[in-house]
Amino acid sequence: MKLFNALVAAVLVTLPLAASAEDVSRSVGPSQTPEAVTADVVTIRMKDGSTLLARIITQEDHVLKVVTVGGLAMEIPRTSVDRVDQGRSADSPARPSDSNYTRLLFSPTGRPLAKGAGYFSDHYVVFPGLSYGLTDNLSIGAGVSAIPGLGLGEQMLYVAPRLGKQFSEQVAVSAGLLYAHAGDGGDEGDLGVGFAMATFGKPDKSLTVGGGVARTVDHDSVGRFVGGRLVYETRRRVSHTPVIMVGGTARLSRRIALVSENWLILHDDFKLENQPFAVGVRFLGDRLSADVGVILVGELIDEGFPIPWLSVTYHFGSKR
Repeated sequence: MKLFNALVAAVLVTLPLAASAEDVSRSVGPSQTPEAVTADVVTIRMKDGSTLLARIITQEDHVLKVVTVGGLAMEIPRTSVDRVDQGRSADSPARPSDSNYTRLLFSPTGRPLAKGAGYFSDHYVVFPGLSYGLTDNLSIGAGVSAIPGLGLGEQMLYVAPRLGKQFSEQVAVSAGLLYAHAGDGGDEGDLGVGFAMATFGKPDKSLTVGGGVARTVDHDSVGRFVGGRLVYETRRRVSHTPVIMVGGTARLSRRIALVSENWLILHDDFKLENQPFAVGVRFLGDRLSADVGVILVGELIDEGFPIPWLSVTYHFGSKR
């Protein structure tokens, strides 16, 4: 039961979650500098989804100084820039950014969801959820399962607030809480999770590490003799299970990325063959993405099969 609860925690921590930051370019003057005439034209792709053809004059720690092909001098905060493509023409098709860059397969990265940005996700078809950025640092996620044959009182529901901060182009940290309830079995169906994640690198190639603590409740029936009679009483037992996660993403092509996520669930009877290791392929569109993969658990592999993973995500609002 503890392993099942911890596995559910590992999956649920991830359902609600994702995100980015909104940035603005600042114009500093109309004149073109002599250096700009000899600099190569590059395509600067912004996190809001826009592109800019310009010549980079200087690159400082927090700002790019550029001159557009139209002769407009600008300073662009590095936090606004998704990437710079060298040697690309104006009519080259834009490579879609990963709209799911705030989440691995099912756990969050350290990147926050921007104000006004949101996404609808559906895992295994029957686990829909919705997340929305209330501010550039605070988001909220919620959802309810839609398993056929179960009444509304038997479905699983969750709510998950999350705080995040993009400290630089390559470092982001987030932390949050998850409350979930399944079925009508009282507090034995409750799950509470506190978690923190840190992401290093750009969305096209990054490493995410983090962990949390899952709180579950069990009720044990204990029998004892009282006056020569066997009497049963129910005892409530609260468990706190630490969880560690390591994962990452790597862009393979214009519309395909590799995603990996690996968990260590540190319950009392910890066994490596019971730990979930996951890998998947992400298919990228402008706002729609789909993940197809497998969850590998040694004990289940011995019985002949991995656990398939399937999810679809649609992003709306502010676009990277």
